[in-house]
Amino acid sequence: MQSTLRSGRDFQLMMRISKGYEDAACGFSDEKLEQLCQHTLWSRGLTPWAAWESENSSFGKAFRKWACYPSFLPLFFSSDHGVHWESRCWPNEIHSPYKIFFTWNQKKSKKIKANFGKNSYYVPHPWIFYRKKYYPKKSSPSCGTLVFFAHSNATATPIYKDIDKYISNLKKLPKKYHPITICLSFHDVEKGLHKKLRSYGIPIVTAGVTSAKIFVDRFYSLIQQFRYATSPNIGSHTFYIVESGVPFFLFGDHPEYEIKGSDAVPDGVQDLRDYGDEEDIQRLNYLRAIFSRQHDVVTEEQMMMVSEYLGLNSNVSRFHAFLIIWGALIFNFPSMVKLYFEHARRAVSKLRVSCKNR
Repeated sequence: MQSTLRSGRDFQLMMRISKGYEDAACGFSDEKLEQLCQHTLWSRGLTPWAAWESENSSFGKAFRKWACYPSFLPLFFSSDHGVHWESRCWPNEIHSPYKIFFTWNQKKSKKIKANFGKNSYYVPHPWIFYRKKYYPKKSSPSCGTLVFFAHSNATATPIYKDIDKYISNLKKLPKKYHPITICLSFHDVEKGLHKKLRSYGIPIVTAGVTSAKIFVDRFYSLIQQFRYATSPNIGSHTFYIVESGVPFFLFGDHPEYEIKGSDAVPDGVQDLRDYGDEEDIQRLNYLRAIFSRQHDVVTEEQMMMVSEYLGLNSNVSRFHAFLIIWGALIFNFPSMVKLYFEHARRAVSKLRVSCKNR
């Protein structure tokens, strides 16, 4: 009976795997990687974005599910972008035109409320409700390891000390960690990194553009198919992976980041003091320490730390969030008509360009 229940639950999980992600361990072709990393006309959905922070990375989709908020209405609040070890309040958050700010970093919530007058709420990360509802933890383990390459973005580029050695050491991991598959961000696919990595003979996948509504589904579709996950650095992926029950470990030298063209931090080699205070950096080092060892299961210590950074001890309920978000909509109602008009105008303009290019 128990075996039947397990297989039934795993079947339900497999039904949620995003189309094209059914056998991720085999990797994707260059064509498929590039297609998944294209910003298409409808990938963001039809609803206009009032603030990119609360919409990008499928946050908008997950917030709406969590707070029982209609999919066709805008979200008039800003939020954290990803999961961060630091508590710095960034310029785009401070200068957001919206009074309400959602964060899963309790220290940051207090700072932005006290220093910048925002109505800040310490909330659970919206992905977690979504993950529990649509991607429950599997009862039967998968195999292999998904390697999250330290990713770049528009202003930051990771510099590996010796990428040949890093790949070689990945291949030398014990048998239980194989097969190895590399996961790249859309930024790095756009920059052609996937083509440079082909010579190493390791399958490559991606969760695609973060602006896509189904980004969250693609992410969980990937990690649920692997027994382990690894990366040379701590990032948002670390927290999502561990919370979902997949063991994560740090492997390889942590790459330095080269900053160029950012409005928030100076150009040059990344300085952690530009991101967080001494307490934040100490906690980051603690995170690095507890994930530097390889385990076959997520440890209690790891889950406790991850839960804290994901805001899972927040007292904000779904009903409270429902009231906050609807209140923000009512307060910003005069802006909504203009928002829809601008969204429609841009959509028509993109559609015309698309038709001309065919």
